[in-house]
Amino acid sequence: MRIVSYRQGSGRPTQTARGNLNELVMLMEAAVALANVERWVQESVSAAARAKAGSSILTDAIKNAGKRDSYEVSVVDGFMRLGAISFAAHGSEAVWERTFPTGKKGRPLSVDVCLFNGKRKEEARVEFGLYTLSKLRSDAKKLAIDLSAPEPHDVSNFVMLWRTRESGVTATDKTWRDTCVKDAASVTTTAFDVKMEVASEQDMFVAGSADRRKVQVALFSVVARNAPGDATAAAGAAIDLPL
Repeated sequence: MRIVSYRQGSGRPTQTARGNLNELVMLMEAAVALANVERWVQESVSAAARAKAGSSILTDAIKNAGKRDSYEVSVVDGFMRLGAISFAAHGSEAVWERTFPTGKKGRPLSVDVCLFNGKRKEEARVEFGLYTLSKLRSDAKKLAIDLSAPEPHDVSNFVMLWRTRESGVTATDKTWRDTCVKDAASVTTTAFDVKMEVASEQDMFVAGSADRRKVQVALFSVVARNAPGDATAAAGAAIDLPL
């Protein structure tokens, strides 16, 4: 099962924009699911090899305390592979880990994925990661403030975060959507506005017949305000995505 919710009220995306935003979210869900299956295959093969070897010093307590989610780089890599044809069909070019050199010492700032659409003269910058409030806040600040230098084309900023849960999707449960809306409001500042554009959750593959697992993905838009303290600058802005 899959359920999806879009931003409501002022500035709600058009039907075409919602389709583009949802396409991005579905690609992310597929990438997380792909990484999940690949990890299950690896663990299954490893378990069979250990059983054949007949010895192990790895305790269940240590094993269960290890990382359960797939590494972020694996998910983003899957997203790029799955999205390549989709991006090309929309006439867009994708750049992974676009850096913004400053001439100063140290590692320059970068954005996970940038989509460039020449026909529309637009660039969409998308930051990815596991869902936490601090991640949403820091990525929004980076996109809206740290990387606010003007470009010769339009720029739109997005943050797409995901998490997995050991339970199934319930059609009547709006907890995930409400969490995303609340968190977007809590990280909004006088300098930038964060809105939940799409919140979606989908059941994922599990090996056990009695097990349940789902992936939850949220796509947020980040819009810099026209001036400090201007609380209405981004409120009515309709968001699209140059896929």
